Amino acid sequence: MNNYTLLHCHTEMSNAFTTLDSVNSYKQYIDKAKELNMKAIAFSEHGNIMEWFHKKEYAEKNGLKYIHGVEAYVTETLDEKIYDNYHVVLLARNKSGFYEINRLMSKATIRENKFIYDDLGNKVHYYYEPRITYDDLKKTSDNIIILTACLGGILHSAPQKMQEDFIQFLSANKNRCFLEIQHHNVKDQIDYNNKLIYLSKKYGIELVAGTDTHALNEDYIEGRKILQKSKNIHFKNEDNWDLMFKSYDELILAYQKQATIEDAIYLRAIENTNKIADMVEEFELDFSFKYPKLHQNPKQTLYGVIKDGVEWRNYELTDEVKKRIRYEIAVYEKNHAIDFILLDYEVKKWCRENGIEYGESRGSVSGSLIAYLIGITHVDPLKYNLVFERFINDSRVTLADIDSDYSPNDIDKIKEYLFNKQGLCCAEIITYNTIALKGAIRDVGRALDMPLKEVDEISKNIEYKENEYREKYPELFKYVDILNGVVVSIGSHPAAICVADTQLSKDVGIFYTKDNPYPITQINMKEIESLNFLKLDVLKLDTVGIINDTCKLASIPRIRDNVLDYNDKNVWNSIHESSAMIFQWESDLGLSYYRKLFSEENLRRLQDRFGSVDYLNLLSIGNAAIRPAGESYRDDLAKGIELDYGHEALNDFLKPTFSRLVYQEQIIEFLNRFCGFTMGEADMVRRGLAKKVGTEQFLPKIESGFIKTMKEHYSVDESTSKELIKSFLEVIKSASDYGFSLNHSIAYSIIGFQTAYLRYYYPLEFITTALNYATGKEEKTAEIIKYANLKGIEIKPIKFRHSKSKYMFDRSSKTIYKGIGSIKYLSSQLGDELWQLRDNHYPTFTDLLHDIKAKTSCNTRQLEILIRLD
Repeated sequence: MNNYTLLHCHTEMSNAFTTLDSVNSYKQYIDKAKELNMKAIAFSEHGNIMEWFHKKEYAEKNGLKYIHGVEAYVTETLDEKIYDNYHVVLLARNKSGFYEINRLMSKATIRENKFIYDDLGNKVHYYYEPRITYDDLKKTSDNIIILTACLGGILHSAPQKMQEDFIQFLSANKNRCFLEIQHHNVKDQIDYNNKLIYLSKKYGIELVAGTDTHALNEDYIEGRKILQKSKNIHFKNEDNWDLMFKSYDELILAYQKQATIEDAIYLRAIENTNKIADMVEEFELDFSFKYPKLHQNPKQTLYGVIKDGVEWRNYELTDEVKKRIRYEIAVYEKNHAIDFILLDYEVKKWCRENGIEYGESRGSVSGSLIAYLIGITHVDPLKYNLVFERFINDSRVTLADIDSDYSPNDIDKIKEYLFNKQGLCCAEIITYNTIALKGAIRDVGRALDMPLKEVDEISKNIEYKENEYREKYPELFKYVDILNGVVVSIGSHPAAICVADTQLSKDVGIFYTKDNPYPITQINMKEIESLNFLKLDVLKLDTVGIINDTCKLASIPRIRDNVLDYNDKNVWNSIHESSAMIFQWESDLGLSYYRKLFSEENLRRLQDRFGSVDYLNLLSIGNAAIRPAGESYRDDLAKGIELDYGHEALNDFLKPTFSRLVYQEQIIEFLNRFCGFTMGEADMVRRGLAKKVGTEQFLPKIESGFIKTMKEHYSVDESTSKELIKSFLEVIKSASDYGFSLNHSIAYSIIGFQTAYLRYYYPLEFITTALNYATGKEEKTAEIIKYANLKGIEIKPIKFRHSKSKYMFDRSSKTIYKGIGSIKYLSSQLGDELWQLRDNHYPTFTDLLHDIKAKTSCNTRQLEILIRLD
């Protein structure tokens, strides 16, 4: 059966750097290619290679050869800004060609004033679109196949001299260069086809049939037009172009309809698409763990760092501690993760040396004793019985992950450190901005010229009346369904940074945007994780900034877990009064539940049934309970109800969490203690249960292991054990769906207590800082002011001698004054300069004005505003 290979097509990823060019996904094209029994497919996005991993993965999963490609823009020179930007299609013949295209497309996006790695040079390439130079094109190796592309190509649109030079290049490299004819029944294309046929005959360069596909079918052609119309975009003379995905027979018919090329010529050009596909070698990707290697002898280095950490923490090196350290090092070594731990250690060490304080911990890394000793975290896992294997274990099949919380004020400094760290290659990770359902309704409604009021009503009420609207407006929703979820622009993840010790420009491809100084990967988070590249999450958390700045205002050391008294009833009672500004407890549900959970009556019940109550532990469990997933046990926990799991061993196991299986770590420990799994295996089973993957294969081993343990250690017969494990497995399955992480929850509960502690003992400093972090958030500010009034603290407008650039307190009057920098046109710099004048004596208002003009940066407009203020 005759067929061809799609070599020139555009998905929604072409929208990244150009006007809205397609509303189709790569999956739709691949599904169609498979349906038509095609053997290969290439993607040639405009100026980018975005989502190439998913394209390759999905194509190969469906039995198609993936051809890595791009429709690049070519400029004759970078020396002057000329908008020539000619088109050319580049296809990778092999893995070396894949790397070559990645680097070219990384270089193509370089803009002014960006952080650029040496391998890309430093010349600005981007001008309206990502561009490579004509010289870059001519220097491509034999690993790249070149197609001359569309009417925007060099042989149609460039000056004659450049055209002549290019044809000589194509002729000299005819083994990998093809003249691209297309089937569009448009005079310009017909004339261009004839020119290419002439050049082919004259120079012996083969023709190839490109399709310049932009849409799957007629519906998507129309959907594309509707999106463009809604955004006031129109491509000149495009209405007569045939941009739809063609079957082989449809493509033949299109050339017959064009009726200007001999059958033998276009048939050979079509067959050459398959010839090119055959020229392409499939290539394998590297899925090994890609932790950056920055040390000659990482294990020895880590031992030295741990030794220093033990001294710094003044930590007692008991036999238990030594055994734990050796065990963790062995697991890190097996996972090739020692360099990773050292990298995060170096980041945190640099932070401490530069006055940057970070959160206690976040996520599963809290379970590592080494991480605590060397300052990656500030939570001692032995103190809180945290689980190391939840973070990393010898059975883990994915990279370990360290997330870190920082004040928003420090994020830029940390990024600058990472991007400039010797031996590292970093990039932020791409995100896609898509059309949401309501946006699609508005876009389509606008394009269909529907009344604005009608479209607005549909958009606002779609969640409640979707079926009704779909029946009433079938044409609207036909295109809404096409546009919903389409990628229309790109950005970068606010926290995730891909960190490598190889060139990301080559391995994955990077790009630059107008507003971001740093490179961004051309593949997204899931793709980065699938390839096992390391990512660091550098997260903004206002609460960390509030704690940091409160301690500075109070002139006390930054408070940490090891200096806090968690039995301080004053602090716990203050939360009972109000949960305003208490981390993770600020909601109405949080406050009402806290009052029930920590009521004297419930605390007494819990103590009677479970023994002494650890308040921080209870806060952590309560934090899990107020989440949607904690609804099943929320009320009973607040009533102190004890559950019976049929055997004392099971009851004792869940005693620390008041009869509830709350944490993922408890599942790991149960499978280890009662079912014979290693801790690493137990974590793998937990993950499988959570994802509902391979559940059936785990159950026999869980059951047999439980029966054996209960018989050997508790003298329980097999039939009883089967009944016990049957009911307990239901508890485990439920917990797998919603389970909180103990490692994470304890760390965040410590942060919650820190906010309560500072709010109680340093209310002026804490409230002042909280107001500064709530700038621009009216509802949040109102809540803070309400609490301030409750505590007899007055919030007053801007006043000279009292106001700085931001909110500032006056202890003597128990007052907080608004900051000058909050007023339009009045800068933070001016606010701090006026603060410096506060102690000066001014006999007259004129003397003050004279000093303001002489000693501050105040201009005439700002002075007029200040006079009106006070």
